[in-house]
Amino acid sequence: MQLIIHRGTKEIGGTCVEVSAGDTRIILDFGMPLGNGLGGEFNEKVIEDESVDELINKKILYPIKGLYKDTPPQINAILISHSHKDHYGFLKYAHPDIPIYMSAGARRLIDVLNIFIKKEGRITLPEAVKIVRDQVPFDMGGLRITPYLVDHSAFDAMSFHVVEKTSGKNIFYTGDFRAAGWKEKLFKRFVTKPPKGVDCLLMEGTMLEREAGKYPTEQDVLDRMIEILRATDHKVTFACCSGQNIDRIVTFYKAARRTKTLLIIDPYMACVLNAIKTSRSRIPQMDWNSVRVFIANYYGKGDIYVNKINDSAFRRLLPQLARSKIKPLNFPKLDLKALVLMRGSMIPALEKIPGMKGSKMVYSQWRGYLEKDSADARRFKDFVSKYDLDLEHVHTSGHATVEALKTFANALNPKVLVPIHTFKKDKYPDLFNNVKILNDGEEFEII
Repeated sequence: MQLIIHRGTKEIGGTCVEVSAGDTRIILDFGMPLGNGLGGEFNEKVIEDESVDELINKKILYPIKGLYKDTPPQINAILISHSHKDHYGFLKYAHPDIPIYMSAGARRLIDVLNIFIKKEGRITLPEAVKIVRDQVPFDMGGLRITPYLVDHSAFDAMSFHVVEKTSGKNIFYTGDFRAAGWKEKLFKRFVTKPPKGVDCLLMEGTMLEREAGKYPTEQDVLDRMIEILRATDHKVTFACCSGQNIDRIVTFYKAARRTKTLLIIDPYMACVLNAIKTSRSRIPQMDWNSVRVFIANYYGKGDIYVNKINDSAFRRLLPQLARSKIKPLNFPKLDLKALVLMRGSMIPALEKIPGMKGSKMVYSQWRGYLEKDSADARRFKDFVSKYDLDLEHVHTSGHATVEALKTFANALNPKVLVPIHTFKKDKYPDLFNNVKILNDGEEFEII
């Protein structure tokens, strides 16, 4: 049994791992990099017209035989751990006959995102995507694979335990995970009863370069948000967050409910939440009494998000969006306070809300995004400055702290622990036992 980390031994994002045993070959994640290798962000536009061969020559794609569209397929399956583009964003280059495996939630979120992004950046998944379920094993050639549902900022994220059926040699790939969200019980369940006899653990280490911060858990974020909403005299409070961070949206909903505040989402978030709802879930929906959908006129062309929905399979939601809508000029007439969840692209419409000068602005994403010299960061900071918004960073990471990583590694007690999804692989030997540091493209035999 062999593995090759094609990308991920020295960076966060763009993860791609090849595992082979006998005649069976699989890919664990096929992500788009976050950085360009020169200290800047990866720009999708630079690869739009490039061939697979050109991208391999530029070391953007990887020389994996039988993976790409222009060659006969020799890969048995691609397993996607979750719906962040740094883990699935290169799927469009894969041969269409290679089966793709992911959770139902990841599938739905990728499909929703396609509605709201430019055509060039869309990842159109085949109808025959194979859906994986928590702790339900399946066979792929000479391999048996067991998915494990994990706590992460991406909804329905999975780890994978890959076992060679003949020899019993095995690899555990964590994907991205944490132990601080509303699904932290998954982490506790796992470390209480982990798989036995793991030969090789591929473990992410995003937080090896970051502090846990002022708010270590989602509960801490909730407690602070309740304090903020109770203390503010302004009718509107803003919270800037990812539209696909379901745990964070649930946190904001809980804070709003406990302070008798309306939760205001936008049409994009409404579609995301609708796509993953089930009969048993407690995920907030736009038709709940304490939730409204922000609808506005962008650049004189109507609501840009509603326009995209109108051209999609989610068109059926338009009547519901209309019943739940709140427009900028409606805010002064509200009897309750409002917590408005926003992103930078919404700023032109948010500026139409009367009387927001001096309001609270909660930034609920990684602080590093704000510190970058990017157009998005400048636009957000200009908005905060223009309206004298009271900015506060209230966030907890989607990734495991060093303490949680140690607990995880000790529970599995692998023969070998390989760093992945980290800029700090050299720190692993000081923190964990049995560390083997690999380089991108290096073949490693599981013995």
